[in-house]
Amino acid sequence: MARKKSNSSLMIIGIIIVALIAGFFLYKSGVFGGKDKGKITVYSIFQEEEARKILDKFKAETGIDYEVLRLPSGEAVTRVQNEKNSPQADFVMGGPADSHEVMKKAGALESYISPNAKDLADNVKDKDGFWTGFYLNPVAIGINENRWKEKYGTAPYPQSFKELLDPKFKGEIGMSDPATSGTAYTAVASLAQVWGKDEMLKYVGQLLPNLKERPKSGIEPIQKAAKGEYTIGITFLGDQLKMKNQGNPIVSIVPEAAGYEVGGLAIIKGGKNTEGAKKLMDFMLTKEPAQLYTESAMAVAVKPGVPIPKNGVDINSTKYNTKYSLWQAAEERKELQDALKNLK
Repeated sequence: MARKKSNSSLMIIGIIIVALIAGFFLYKSGVFGGKDKGKITVYSIFQEEEARKILDKFKAETGIDYEVLRLPSGEAVTRVQNEKNSPQADFVMGGPADSHEVMKKAGALESYISPNAKDLADNVKDKDGFWTGFYLNPVAIGINENRWKEKYGTAPYPQSFKELLDPKFKGEIGMSDPATSGTAYTAVASLAQVWGKDEMLKYVGQLLPNLKERPKSGIEPIQKAAKGEYTIGITFLGDQLKMKNQGNPIVSIVPEAAGYEVGGLAIIKGGKNTEGAKKLMDFMLTKEPAQLYTESAMAVAVKPGVPIPKNGVDINSTKYNTKYSLWQAAEERKELQDALKNLK
């Protein structure tokens, strides 16, 4: 009788041990609310170091690990569309909102309205929750002051896009390719809205002889201008301020008709960790990640209450195109890009 009781006790203890072990692993997997809740894959148009600062904080707070792949916005859009039937990522971080509109129309994004988006202005978020804005950043003309003095002495800096057509700037300007870079596309889309499509195409055709190169990535022109490879880089203002704060002799002009990006955030439809992606969206729309990003990228947060970063620029003091329509830019994207490809 004692042996039977002993065997029964051992069996009960064994069942308890197995249950505890199983419960531990279920807890760790997140089924019962444990901290470690799998991994999220992020396509980042942010520079990688900026994305990792935010994602490391997200991981520390939620236990959700991440993988990040840095892509120019054009490549990110193409990849998300091509992978629509078998998504390889869960979240798109950054890139102009018109790019997110393209992915939305392709049916590649998941609708999610975060409770943390309620205080954002209507013009920086999709009303149906397919993308939500994170920062605002106008296009600017960035000039290497030292190279300018060598080339042009005390001549005044160009204050408008059309001044860049001056033949003296031949080979002295860098602007990324609008077919692959959201930066350059934002610049030309805004000009098309202000001047009309035909006038914009005429302008770009006249500007081409002055371009030293058209790299894929939007940030490259100001990086190379900062190194003195040429005098002028047409990029987003935040990239220029970042170069300046690193000690480079960069001065920035935000000209009239300059478009702007609203850097978007989006959840990829059918990703492997949609719940984790929703948690990332909620986290991104709090003040701390907005502050981290603005201090690093020198952009302006769309989240109310986040201050302009030290040495930043109050864009309301500039002449940027406040009437620029992200939705129109998205609608015209293919048409304008196809037309631009025909320019030599």
